[in-house]
Amino acid sequence: MPVDRRPPSPGRPRDSRTSRDQLSGPHLKPTDSWRGITWRSALLGLVLAGGLCALTPYNDYVIGNTYIAGNHFPVGAAAVLLALSLFNLLLCRLRGRLLLTAQEIAVVYIIVMVTSGIPSTGLLRYLLPVLTTPYYFATPGNRWEHVLWGHIPQWLGVSDPLASSWLWEGMPVGAHLPWGPWWLPLFRWAILIAALWLLMLSLATLVRKQWADRERLAFPLVQFPLEVLRPSDGTPALAFFRNRLVWVGTGAIFFLHLLNGLHQHFPAIPSIPTFWDLDYYLTDRPWSAMAPLYVALFPAAIGFAYLLTLEVAAGFWVATLFMKAEGVVLSSLGYEGASAWGGVISQVTRHEQMGGLLVLSLVLLWSLRGTMTKSLRSIFTSSKTADDAQEPLSYRFAAAGLVCALAVAFAWLVAAGMEPLPAAGFLLVLAGIYLVLTRIVAEAGMLMVHLSFTPADYLLAFSGSAALGSASLTVLTFVDCALTWDLREFFMPSALNAFRLAEQSGIRSRKLSGLIGAALVLCALIAVPAFLYTCYHSGAASTAISLGSHPRRFFAALASQLENPSRPANVKYLSMAAGGALVAMLTWLRAYFVWWPIHPLGFVMATSWASLNLWFSLFLGWLLKLLTIRYFGLRGYVQLRPLFMGIIMGDILAAVFWIIVGLFTRVGIMVTVN
Repeated sequence: MPVDRRPPSPGRPRDSRTSRDQLSGPHLKPTDSWRGITWRSALLGLVLAGGLCALTPYNDYVIGNTYIAGNHFPVGAAAVLLALSLFNLLLCRLRGRLLLTAQEIAVVYIIVMVTSGIPSTGLLRYLLPVLTTPYYFATPGNRWEHVLWGHIPQWLGVSDPLASSWLWEGMPVGAHLPWGPWWLPLFRWAILIAALWLLMLSLATLVRKQWADRERLAFPLVQFPLEVLRPSDGTPALAFFRNRLVWVGTGAIFFLHLLNGLHQHFPAIPSIPTFWDLDYYLTDRPWSAMAPLYVALFPAAIGFAYLLTLEVAAGFWVATLFMKAEGVVLSSLGYEGASAWGGVISQVTRHEQMGGLLVLSLVLLWSLRGTMTKSLRSIFTSSKTADDAQEPLSYRFAAAGLVCALAVAFAWLVAAGMEPLPAAGFLLVLAGIYLVLTRIVAEAGMLMVHLSFTPADYLLAFSGSAALGSASLTVLTFVDCALTWDLREFFMPSALNAFRLAEQSGIRSRKLSGLIGAALVLCALIAVPAFLYTCYHSGAASTAISLGSHPRRFFAALASQLENPSRPANVKYLSMAAGGALVAMLTWLRAYFVWWPIHPLGFVMATSWASLNLWFSLFLGWLLKLLTIRYFGLRGYVQLRPLFMGIIMGDILAAVFWIIVGLFTRVGIMVTVN
């Protein structure tokens, strides 16, 4: 019998089970809600964020080190948090006073966190290479000059031969960086980027109260900084660094990464394996359809999984294994391919996830209908809306920002050559993807969010490339590859986590929003020259991390679509319908039956790069929490939380250690998931 008649929502509180499984982190108790945003916290945050943005291209791409950002719990931001907390604590012991309050450290952390993705996958990793790819990689064999160039507006890319060739091959000795060809394209793209940032900031404001206050989501990635900064005897971080279990977890994980890093430098030193590729054992049909199947240990993911509700953690690893099993079944029936990459089977699983994401976005919008309606209505009325004094933006400003951002982005796409209908559809789908992936980070604490499909795939599924036309397909390819296909560091989840941390730290979010906006602009102005300087001096084609493989793949697909236009296929419609029905059923079961153990969120990422790497770590975190609660109860779960916080800190400290070593040895070592 159903026990809960409330409207289904993927993440609302689940009565007693939620209170047992999901214990939120501590709240900071400031004496002054304005205290955190001071001139020294703002200046320190901007300086550190700018410095990391300047360093990131060299560290990430030339050396191939652990990414300074890499996911939604950036190594650089976490390192700043720990370093400032330790320095503050030592200064307090030596001089009897604090340099920074807990709120000021939180502000510095927030500034670094929300800007860390700009020089990396959050913006520039694909944007700048994409602008030159169709020109530099054009050959007589691929015929891009004849197939593509005629459909690219002059300002959409960088066609200057020297500017494009030197970017990939490196500048000759004594040459000057060719800034001229970049100014117009970068200015035009900045308009679209600013519109998308405003869109995400407005959406984050509109969902904050519903998700944080009414549904009481866990925000797992916020719990670590709150735990670190929790004061004891008036001193921030004292309780955290005094806890022995924290250091047990930190020491064990640091030793693991230290040993494995030394093994890469000195192969005679033994290592402890943390990654197993099971594809070597899955060579025969139908088991080969499970490929790729990885078993990987990422300690930070295990630590955050321990903080989740059991149903949320289970939803991700169960969804990944479900897709593997589905691939085996389809292969047994004679279909070609594998569950994640290639063939009909991956086409089926990908479109199932696309249908599931559509359903989840509609469910989330339904839960937000009251806030959205009042906010949009407030644009045209003088009456005050619901209490929004504590929100990052007023609801009126957020609603106006949402509308303006969509309008500007729509005008940009049309000016670039897209037809109005595909442009509108693309933006609506993109907003839905932003909403669902931000929900995944807020509720599931996924370090890295990634999809096996893009917004353009929806347009291709419903209309085919023949109906979209050459100009629309070309613009879609540029925008899709540059800004929307790899969202592991996109801005909206970081903004929402920042507002949650500010709320629980007693920092005024309205003032923080302006500081975040200034930080985004400043760091973009620093990151663009740093990225171009790095590529022109090292050559983007010879970096340790490939910057050209994905852009080339996108434009090769575009050329194929232009030469061989496709039409909609029934298998795509049926797969999307099946995936949507499955997610709708899981959402209904979760809403009406307390015992239902699987959350639907994990389904939309089941065959993504993120889930393929993280599913086993999430399983271990889920299993450890399940066993702890079953045999030691709620008290045991609480007592072991510091151990898992230490596991997270050990991952961060090891990553920072090997980043510093790599800057001197020029040998990159990957520690965290990326």
